[in-house]
Amino acid sequence: MSYIEKHLNDGEEILLNGRFHWLWYARAWAALILFGWLIVGLIYFIYEMIRLATTEFAVTDRRLVKKTGFIATNVDQMSLEAIEGASMKQGVLGRIFGFGNLDIEGRGEGEVDFPTMAAPADFLKAVNNARGRAERASIDRLAEDLEDHQKTS
Repeated sequence: MSYIEKHLNDGEEILLNGRFHWLWYARAWAALILFGWLIVGLIYFIYEMIRLATTEFAVTDRRLVKKTGFIATNVDQMSLEAIEGASMKQGVLGRIFGFGNLDIEGRGEGEVDFPTMAAPADFLKAVNNARGRAERASIDRLAEDLEDHQKTS
């Protein structure tokens, strides 16, 4: 069970788990194969595999979550209601191979910078869909509260 799954709030569900693109694993393996005879290649391989294995990011029905770290854990999260905008960057190779960077901006100085990921457009689409559902749910709750208030008056 992942860190994010263990730390979901009651009733919260994961809509999409982000993932690294296969090229990041290939890059680590290439460093090991090409430079493994040097200690630098082995150290880079170990570092990169630990980083890839211990970084998680997901969209839930309530928030965005990014967890990094092996011994010390760093968690960045943002509620869907706090999202103000997003920035996606894909270079030529990113467009060809399907990877890119995604930065989500929130109210004030809040920002969640996601690592280079596979299918950033799909992740952004899941964020936008979750935001839409959250906004509709809050409007529905407000309408129900107003209806209840009118019935009691």
